[in-house]
Amino acid sequence: MSERRSPSRRGILKGAVAGAVVAGLGGATAAANTADAELLAMGRELEALEAQERAADEASDRLYDEATRACPAPSAALLAYSWRGEPLFLSSGEGYRLNGEPYGALLQRVQFWRDQGASENHYPEAPLIADIKRWEEGRRAACDANGCTAAMKELDRLALIGHALCVNIATTPATTPAGLRVKLQALAHCHRGEPGDGAEWISDVIKNNPVCGRGFTTDERLVFSVFRDVGAVLTTGASA
Repeated sequence: MSERRSPSRRGILKGAVAGAVVAGLGGATAAANTADAELLAMGRELEALEAQERAADEASDRLYDEATRACPAPSAALLAYSWRGEPLFLSSGEGYRLNGEPYGALLQRVQFWRDQGASENHYPEAPLIADIKRWEEGRRAACDANGCTAAMKELDRLALIGHALCVNIATTPATTPAGLRVKLQALAHCHRGEPGDGAEWISDVIKNNPVCGRGFTTDERLVFSVFRDVGAVLTTGASA
């Protein structure tokens, strides 16, 4: 099971709506536009789904922290292992977690021995890998026992529903400002929390400041510039 820290790795489901982009989605204004009835209905469905996602995310975070605290401590050998002065495991009030860089270095050592033809369990770090597997099994069992695993599966289920809903919103033409706001709502849903709260992620795209990986193409930057500006215009119109 992957590491999970606070803020949740599912931050896409949490945090403020991307700036004020989807402000002014008031039900009364939207309901008055019947031309985009299908889009408006999907917008309401997306709002309800987001509420479910937030509740499930909070529950899975809480249960994960409880399971981590209940999980047995790593072996003495794991706690003693370090790489360039960095311990393999970090400890806090939330229990133990693997430290990324030392763990990555350990896995590289394992791969080195395997590339050299070392058989399974016949290389110096093999006992450490076996201890990590036992620790992870203990954590997985704790997550299974207290319902964390089920809560995370529910998050995955809701994410699939949200993806399908946003695809339907994308393929349904909008003919009114209210319909356009639903499309903006869906786009914010897909990008929320990346890389931070508010509208930071929009500015990062427009300014071509990727968090990681390749930069953004000019057309991508223009699309998100339109997203930002149309959202501001629609918001101003809704509050006028």
